[in-house]
Amino acid sequence: MSKIKSAICLTLMTLLIAGLCFICFVSFGLPNGIDTYNSILTMTEKDADLGMRYGGSEDMSGRYLGGGYSAVYYPEGVISAEEYDTTLNGMENDADKQAEYKDRYAKVGNLYFDTDEIKVTDGKPDEAFEAQFQSAVDLFTARYEALHLEDFRVSVFDGYAVRVFVGRNDTAAFTPLSYTGEFSVKYGSDSDSATTIMPERGKSINDYVKGAHASSLAGNHAVVIDFTKEGREALAKASAGAADSSATAFFCVGDNDALQLTVDTQIDEKSLSITSTSFTDISAKTSAALIDTAVNGAKTELSFTVEDTAGYHGLYGENALLWMYVVFGVAFLAMMVFFFVRYHLLAFAHLYTYLLFLCGTVLCVWAIPFLTLSVETFIAFMLTSVLLSVSDAVTFEKARAEFATGKTMASSVKTGYSKCFWNLFDVHIVLALAGFFTFFVALPSLSSFGFLFGLTTVFSGLGALLVSRFNWAILMAYTPKKGAFCNFKREETEDE
Repeated sequence: MSKIKSAICLTLMTLLIAGLCFICFVSFGLPNGIDTYNSILTMTEKDADLGMRYGGSEDMSGRYLGGGYSAVYYPEGVISAEEYDTTLNGMENDADKQAEYKDRYAKVGNLYFDTDEIKVTDGKPDEAFEAQFQSAVDLFTARYEALHLEDFRVSVFDGYAVRVFVGRNDTAAFTPLSYTGEFSVKYGSDSDSATTIMPERGKSINDYVKGAHASSLAGNHAVVIDFTKEGREALAKASAGAADSSATAFFCVGDNDALQLTVDTQIDEKSLSITSTSFTDISAKTSAALIDTAVNGAKTELSFTVEDTAGYHGLYGENALLWMYVVFGVAFLAMMVFFFVRYHLLAFAHLYTYLLFLCGTVLCVWAIPFLTLSVETFIAFMLTSVLLSVSDAVTFEKARAEFATGKTMASSVKTGYSKCFWNLFDVHIVLALAGFFTFFVALPSLSSFGFLFGLTTVFSGLGALLVSRFNWAILMAYTPKKGAFCNFKREETEDE
């Protein structure tokens, strides 16, 4: 390969790796002093078994260390098998009530549906319910995403319920984020008698409200609601007499009050900032996410109840996630010391390959829904890291042996790779198949290990047999002393 082509390839490879490392591992605060740019690793879901016991203090960066709470959102008319059995057993002295109760509920999977509210045919709810439920899943997902937490999961549970996991000790968000229905603004002395000022009959709330967001300044948190021109005029008209007789503005989602604001002067603003001494960062974001998604998010006619709230502790002891990072750092340093001492500048070929392997793994764990950063996936990654390093060392040693016999560097590399290619290929294929087989037959935690082990074994094979050889080719174009560059020696002379 010519020097010009090598220079272009090396530059592009360096820029690619630098960009991947930046998005995968670099987090920093933005100039506004409020928001943060989070790396892919920061946003990657962490297993609840990592870190300190839940409820302990966070680390200095305020990031998630493990443990958390989960809750299940059940659609109205849907109950768990436990609740069904408990209620049924409570009627054991009244056979007629038991029979009536059994006739009323239909079993769908592990859940029971109230057939007075939801039509069930052949063990499945009707298509209308299916569509509304999927809209609800999209709605809840958008709400939790709007909180910008690095430690949450929204998933379908038992087919027709929604399970939410958050890695924080503030579970107050569970209930308000379950509210569904249209957003409206009422004005009056109390919620029951207040007059709805927006939307008016025949109009949409989008004619009045653009959306909502949370803001924070000097430790004070607020929810900001953005109005259209028509919405601003409606609120200004309703609050025109507030200076003489104060009232309350009620910001509602469905039948629930999301926020209340005591009004003692006319409100004539396109962006209304609502503050409260009780607001924390997460509660302000919760209210803003609730209102914004009610205005702009997916629509559902289903209402939900929050049940089965549970807490989780970090199973592996205090700061397990931190120790995982430390173990990786020490292993990475030891690996690179070995390669630079043994192969001098040729170690950059392995370094570039390994960084691509590392970033590819992080992106996959982040993007694949059933994978989390856990002890099992970390062990799978470390094992295949060793596999990649050993594979590169084997190919380098084969080329070293060929070079020592007097062959040119190009011939040594070609012959060295050809002698070990199929052996390494077979090893990677067998291990990858073993990993994927484990994924299909094992328990959940071990299946995550198996899938990532199989996937990263494929990455290792591609890296050792293709990427490292390509990196070697573009690096060798820059030096006339190829033996010294790789720390290869011949029996008679040190270099070509």
